[in-house]
Amino acid sequence: MQSLLHHQPRGLRLGIDGRCLGGQWPRTGVYRYVAELCRVLDTLLPQARFLVYLQKPPQSATVFSDRWEWRVEPAQRWRNVKSNVWLKFRAPHLIAEDHPDVYWATCGLCPRLPQGTKSLVTVHDLNHILVPETMARATLWAYRLFLVKDVLRANAIVANSLGTAGRLKELIGRDATAIVKCAVSCDFQRASQEAIDRCMRKYGIERPYLLTLATREPRKNQHLLIQTFLSMKSNGVLPNHRLVLAGAQGWRDDKLRRSLERSIENGITEVGYVVDDDLPALYSGADVFVFPSVYEGFGIPVMEARACGTPIVATDIPEIREAGGEHAIYIEPTLSGIAAGILAALADRRSARPDRSKLWTWEDSGRILAEVVLSLAARDPLLDTGLRV
Repeated sequence: MQSLLHHQPRGLRLGIDGRCLGGQWPRTGVYRYVAELCRVLDTLLPQARFLVYLQKPPQSATVFSDRWEWRVEPAQRWRNVKSNVWLKFRAPHLIAEDHPDVYWATCGLCPRLPQGTKSLVTVHDLNHILVPETMARATLWAYRLFLVKDVLRANAIVANSLGTAGRLKELIGRDATAIVKCAVSCDFQRASQEAIDRCMRKYGIERPYLLTLATREPRKNQHLLIQTFLSMKSNGVLPNHRLVLAGAQGWRDDKLRRSLERSIENGITEVGYVVDDDLPALYSGADVFVFPSVYEGFGIPVMEARACGTPIVATDIPEIREAGGEHAIYIEPTLSGIAAGILAALADRRSARPDRSKLWTWEDSGRILAEVVLSLAARDPLLDTGLRV
């Protein structure tokens, strides 16, 4: 199929759900995914105009070029409602004023669109079906009420991994139009010793250490990781290692918070959110990166650690295997499984080398997404029949 990137229409208007870009949401994997793809789209679609819809004024929104326009909710009363309530019941009015050619639903849920606007929905995971007990209540019910309907009526669906695409087909019955994979930027590579030392001083970290990085929420299984680490410490298995927990504040984390308060003197260091520029050094300084999540749509931190040459211990599910490659150690997310994985990783340091083989780049993913956008704008009827790009 001939690339549409060489025959772009002038004046293409692409609407984007920009709630994760405005600074109110933590900069987690979804933020990185959307922000990186927006950066690439800005380059690949030089004739396009980008209309980004936000519930609240942006706090630290990235400006990619002068073709990006922020459509911020003007009414204060609508800025104070739940984010998904705003998306479903208020955003349609703002979108209708612009009438974009294509609307990209970046977070799975899609508002009602004006006639003639094509819908492109990204599905990151199926948490509400597979691990509903780990979700915040309001988010869970929004996805239970709307996601399946939004997916089935969308003009095009993109999944962030082959694993998510497979689950979409199995659980909802919809083929993904394209796989727009999570990727890793060239910034993620083995850091110099100087950079590692500087990062250690900045965050008050002592080596040797095990690292985990995730938003504080039940699905990430950090409570069990802490239990495992303390058990290994008490048994004399890890006499010198510390456990470093990095990541933004999340939800339903009272149990984790209590564990941290009781364990702060037992070799655990909590550093909170770590800025992107420091992540390569943080990964590079760790003896092992541990990611015992019970379910992921992909697992970007696993791929970042892989690119930095850090040995990886991660849950054995298809989506995480896509991120971790062949050198990671895959485990059951249980106390015994995590402990065995950590010991195996420490005993076999042969995997401690940067592994960028077969790693997808954001430019690769952006080209696929741009082709889908242009096909929708061209009213390509093949997309509605499940064409894979």
